[in-house]
Amino acid sequence: MIVGLGVDLIEIERVKQAHEKYGRRFIERLFTPAEAHYCLKKKDPYPSLAGRFAAKEAVIKAFSYGFGGRWKWTQIEVIREWSGKPGLKLTGIMEKLRKQRKIGNILLTIAHSKRDATATVIFESTKKSFSTRRSRKRQ
Repeated sequence: MIVGLGVDLIEIERVKQAHEKYGRRFIERLFTPAEAHYCLKKKDPYPSLAGRFAAKEAVIKAFSYGFGGRWKWTQIEVIREWSGKPGLKLTGIMEKLRKQRKIGNILLTIAHSKRDATATVIFESTKKSFSTRRSRKRQ
């Protein structure tokens, strides 16, 4: 059963400008060392950085968590699964929240054009779905 959905769209240029303005501090605040390594080794790292940022935003939206609390951007990591498709690794408060809400499967897709990057996240519950049969009124 789907229990969360998050979508985000970001202009790649905004990520580039933030990196140029804040440098290493920007990267370290938002991305894990593995994410930074993967993106920054590319000739143009900004589409990959923007896609990962969009994925992190989509996770927050799927949790309906808001931007308060003690979580960190690095507690949401975009990984590459053995097949090459993107996946998510949650740690800290984000992982605790996933377990509390009994979220089993997390689906992620990331795409980008020359200008924008987007990500969609779907949370599936580990709980068995409820019956969809309608109860009949007694007459």
